Amino acid sequence: MKGNTLKIGNVKLANQLMLAPLLGVNCTAFRLMCHEYGAGLVFSQMIHSMGLVKGERNRDTMIDFIKDERPLAVQIIGRDPKIVVESLQYIEEYADIIDLNFGCPDADVLGQKMGAYFSKHPEGMSKIINAVASATNKPVTAKIRIGWDSQSLNHTQQAKIIEDAGAAAITVHGRTKDQQYAGKANWVAIKQVKDKVNIPVIGNGDVREPEDARKMLDQTGCDFVMIGRAAMGNPVLFRKCNEFLDHKKLLPRLTEAERGKLILEFIALYNKVQKIKRFTELKQHAMWFCKDIRDATGKRREIAKAEDEAGLVSVIKQQFST
Repeated sequence: MKGNTLKIGNVKLANQLMLAPLLGVNCTAFRLMCHEYGAGLVFSQMIHSMGLVKGERNRDTMIDFIKDERPLAVQIIGRDPKIVVESLQYIEEYADIIDLNFGCPDADVLGQKMGAYFSKHPEGMSKIINAVASATNKPVTAKIRIGWDSQSLNHTQQAKIIEDAGAAAITVHGRTKDQQYAGKANWVAIKQVKDKVNIPVIGNGDVREPEDARKMLDQTGCDFVMIGRAAMGNPVLFRKCNEFLDHKKLLPRLTEAERGKLILEFIALYNKVQKIKRFTELKQHAMWFCKDIRDATGKRREIAKAEDEAGLVSVIKQQFST
């Protein structure tokens, strides 16, 4: 799939790579940076539909989107179709795609009968998808896990319900609710979903290197690859994956100095585009950028000592010799 053949509904995408909806990670600056480094589609953090509808005081913290990051998928979670539809009024104008979360394994979310709760009750997904698809002209997608646990895999059943309800695409995280984010992702299950439905399938789970993206496409037949935790502190991964998918070329690892410049680039971008700025958030991202490099623990320790942005920048320059 190349060029204008890559579509979710009526939304054209530049490539097959997507940034997953990482809660606590996908601030505006990070989404934009991943977009600039080659993500064909970026997802917002998971947003509670009830929070949008009832939480007027906190609404600004949930709605922080800019034109330059588009195409953008805004992910919402909820259990009441009416509330989910009502929440659209706050985010629809910013979104190219509305994504529904049926996969979050967080205990608080499950306690509210949302997220991966629906893997046990897939018939409930149909009402939400149908209601949202009927209320918007934007493509509606859904994200699932492959089942509640290893003894109750029902990914193909979930996928068929989602397709029949009017979704334009489905993301399959190849783990169960019980697995959380541990263990190996089940790519066979992703292939089984792809073989079952006629809408685009987005594969998610265990894509850490450019070769993994190629293998997932080849082994599952999925249409798109979603990258999650491997992208944290590593937006350049999208450029590397695209280069490998398009030209079978592996780009060299970043030097420490290049990694330092990347952190400084993120800090500058954060200051430019982030509506609500939190130094703790900025510092956490700087720590994520330290993974897989020499003395990462020591560098994170020094970053943690920074008390303000000037101090953080100084630490980055010293630790990375930029």
